[in-house]
Amino acid sequence: MTVEAYMIKVYAFLVKNTQRKIETLPQEYQTPVAEYLAAADDK
Repeated sequence: MTVEAYMIKVYAFLVKNTQRKIETLPQEYQTPVAEYLAAADDK
């Protein structure tokens, strides 16, 4: 499974708004989504 860039933003939105937990995301997306959320918190 390849990681699609647009899905990182979609999953990050769902995690941030408590619709999904990061642990329930597909394994390939967990790290990129966590990094995306961490970078968003730094801004």
